[in-house]
Order: sequence, then C-alpha cells, then structure tokens
Amino acid sequence: MSMAIGFFLFTKFDHDIITNLASLFGLIAMTGTFIGLYKNGWKTLFYFGLLNIILVLVNNFLYYNKELILYLPLVQKITFLTFLIWICCINLKIYMVRTGKFWTWPDPGCVG
Repeated sequence: MSMAIGFFLFTKFDHDIITNLASLFGLIAMTGTFIGLYKNGWKTLFYFGLLNIILVLVNNFLYYNKELILYLPLVQKITFLTFLIWICCINLKIYMVRTGKFWTWPDPGCVG
C-alpha cells in the first residue's frame, strides 16, 4: 500500500500529505516485521530495525526544521543504506535458518 501511495508523489497532490501517508503504511508493514523478529528471538535484527526507525524520525525532524534541512540529503542516504542492509540481513537470516547453510570464511589452505 505504501508503494501505491508513493506513485502520487509525481502528481499534483501535496507532497507532504503523500509522504506522510506512505510513511504511515510503511510503519504498519514494519510493525509486522518487528513482531516477527521479536517472536523469533532475533534481537540484533530487532535493534537494528529500531535504529532505522530512529533514522526515519531524524529524517522527519530535519525535513520539518527549515534551519536543518541542509543535512536532509545526507541523512536520507544513510537511512536508505541502513534500511537496505537491514532487509538484506533479515533475508540472509531466513535463508540460513530454512536451509541450515551458514556462511563461513573459506579456509585459506584450500585457495589456489
């Protein structure tokens, strides 16, 4: 739903209303993710997700504070990167649990 609302960013509708609606639906999806992480006992991923929520709050603070909006592009990039890393880590964890394959460093003796 958040992605569907995001398409309206490029129309004549008010940018602030659309971003707030998309954020609301995104928060609903993230709540389900947090519940799953907590129930599975994946505390590190849970806390990393909380870091993402804090970064989103910082983004909103910078966006609505006109004196600090200069820092918004940098914080947005950091937030986007940490969110992608978080999602990739969740996917890797699910893969490792389902397949029983755990990634390890290769033995240097068998290289070459």
